[in-house]
Amino acid sequence: MPVVVTAPADASTGAESGTAAVSASAAKPALTASAKDVEEGDRYTLTATIKSASTATQATLEKWRPSLYGWDAPAWVSVKTVNVAKRGKVPFKVVATDENAERYRVAVTYKNTTKPAVSKPVAVTVWRWIPLSEYDPYYETGGAVFGTTTINGHAYSGWGAASYSHTGAWESRFTPGRHCKSFQAVLGLGDISADDSSGSITLTADDEPIYTSPALTPGMSVPVTLDLATPYRFGIQLFGTTPGGTTGRDEVEAWPVLGEPAFLCTGV
Repeated sequence: MPVVVTAPADASTGAESGTAAVSASAAKPALTASAKDVEEGDRYTLTATIKSASTATQATLEKWRPSLYGWDAPAWVSVKTVNVAKRGKVPFKVVATDENAERYRVAVTYKNTTKPAVSKPVAVTVWRWIPLSEYDPYYETGGAVFGTTTINGHAYSGWGAASYSHTGAWESRFTPGRHCKSFQAVLGLGDISADDSSGSITLTADDEPIYTSPALTPGMSVPVTLDLATPYRFGIQLFGTTPGGTTGRDEVEAWPVLGEPAFLCTGV
């Protein structure tokens, strides 16, 4: 069970006791992170730099726990305690699990002191993949839906042209709100598409085209990951491009779809 730390956030002094006492200015540790931006699930290292390591006894990594429900008080929670063993640098390996940001600090205890010396907090930004389905479109044409689709024999949770729609072109527009820096999906035609059919998919950011797929045919799957300049708006356009096709019901039809579309975001 995590231990809630009751020491104040600015606790940085140690009580002196004779010649073995360590002054607060000499004893205050520093904490650094191996990365400032990580994705959810990434492993990274927090390194405590300990002054007067010869008199330090233990180093405790603490993580900031914000209020989750409103009635529970925010607090620093003890994550792991290790013996310093005269080391000037003590590493802690952690895994990014929180939404948007994680904050850590380290508290070091010394011989002949009553309070630990506490570092300044370190903040790490956490990015996570958010399914497109968590965003409501602010504009969409009829016949484009979220649901299960199959591309090249693989089932995906996705978005695209519905089997009952025969318009030949579909579009939806979303608002990431400048919180997202990447987009990924598997592009293709739904396996219900007819032999010899074709289609294409165009992606836009703030109304500017940023990607157009190659010609998609049944049995193709095109995984894409696109860097984004944190757009406010994001659009997806689907087209049936079968030669000789029309915008009505044809014998040879294509249903373009996206499998597992998602944004890499933080701050939402």
